[in-house]
Amino acid sequence: MNRFFILLILVVGLLFIYKHLLNQSKAPTGWVGSFMMKLWNKVYLPMAKWSLSFLPTKQFHHILDIGVGNGATTYYLSQRFKLESILGIDISEKAIEQAKRLHSDQTITFERANIEKTNYPSNSFDLICAFQNHFHWNNLKGSFLEIRRILTDDGILLIGCEYSKVKYFLPELKELDVFAEYLDNVGLRLVQVERERDWVVYRVGKRVMKID
Repeated sequence: MNRFFILLILVVGLLFIYKHLLNQSKAPTGWVGSFMMKLWNKVYLPMAKWSLSFLPTKQFHHILDIGVGNGATTYYLSQRFKLESILGIDISEKAIEQAKRLHSDQTITFERANIEKTNYPSNSFDLICAFQNHFHWNNLKGSFLEIRRILTDDGILLIGCEYSKVKYFLPELKELDVFAEYLDNVGLRLVQVERERDWVVYRVGKRVMKID
């Protein structure tokens, strides 16, 4: 076997591994998914805490955490805000199973759900968080429309992630003015943006339609 075919096999193998890990980042399964969720939470929990530091000083009563992985961010939210209840959702059965096992708490509810379409009543949550996952949503516009529906009029959507992921997965929305216009078209408004190293946080509000 010559060098070309060896190189080809290596490239194909690396592409297969990359695709598999990418799929695991969207919907973790099996032992690989469990391992990656532990790694993500260790790496990204500091980013989530940093993102939350930009919230205004106020009491939040109903919080939704989207794409919880193994539930570390949801648990942190429950401890920080001392709520009566908080809901964490993920599309991965494995993620919800692990979150329930690791972070069993009477104030936290974990359930499998897709933010693209939920059964939650309109105006249900005054804080909705999405850490390191909005760029994986299959239907981004539909997801933002659903978030707008279930967000209270004075509620906050907090999106925290690595900016490099935005540039890679959502290059058409990497510029702030373009992203702001995109949000405006789905009834949301970009309120604040902060950057530190490769981290970025977007604070988003609901654009309430005024009726004359």
